[in-house]
Amino acid sequence: MGVNVAAEIGRILYMQAAVLAVVFLGVLAGFGWQAAKSAALGGMIALIPNAYFALRISRSEGKSPRQVVRGFYLGEIVKLALTAALFFLVLRLPGIVFLPLFAGFVAVLGVFWFALLLNKKPK
Repeated sequence: MGVNVAAEIGRILYMQAAVLAVVFLGVLAGFGWQAAKSAALGGMIALIPNAYFALRISRSEGKSPRQVVRGFYLGEIVKLALTAALFFLVLRLPGIVFLPLFAGFVAVLGVFWFALLLNKKPK
């Protein structure tokens, strides 16, 4: 039984966006607008590069294994560079609160790892 890679990628991105919304609303309710904005930006720092990487991976169907691996490594390099650039840009904004920013980043990034754990199926 094959796995629909595009559907799995879309599901993970959807879950990441949902976690981003929950974190934003939770921080807004508990700590106010400035902290919530920081948490949302942190979540976006994780979500945007992941969406880029997902798009790149979804376009690998029908390519040779060598092209897929090359695309995977290049995509990962660009994803990491994009993450660093987004952190650099966001940390230059006035009024950014670092702890909620980092918490939003970790929460959204953590979705991928939990999705892998929840997706394990017994043989």
